[in-house]
Amino acid sequence: MDTMQTGTKSGELYSLKPTEGVLNLPPEMQAIVKSKGGLNILIEQVPPAELFEDEAERFKALSSPVRIQILHALVTADLCPSILKNITGMSDSKLSYHLEILERAGFIAHEQRQKWRIYVITVEGRKTIGHERQPSDIPIL
Repeated sequence: MDTMQTGTKSGELYSLKPTEGVLNLPPEMQAIVKSKGGLNILIEQVPPAELFEDEAERFKALSSPVRIQILHALVTADLCPSILKNITGMSDSKLSYHLEILERAGFIAHEQRQKWRIYVITVEGRKTIGHERQPSDIPIL
């Protein structure tokens, strides 16, 4: 049985479950809901919000302009915190905070080179800002 029914007078859609009651929808939306097999089927096709927690964390990591600036800086070269500090104008503690967020989200990683910590952009970080090729893949003109 279709869980969506059209009312006879107002053209409203009725949902029998899970959202009991009347849906007052414009005709275009009624057609869309009907074409999808009804509201319940449409709802079932949308994954629960809990499945998007990792994705939401990645978006949060991009919510700061300075973190996006850091990603763009790391596209140019692997860099140490001292250079990133000069680029961003941030204090050590603030820069460290932003680097940690980017690293947790998987956009950057760090390597130990002798006694120095060097930050590198990951493939995921490159994709995020639209630089999918490695610097060595880009021809020198």
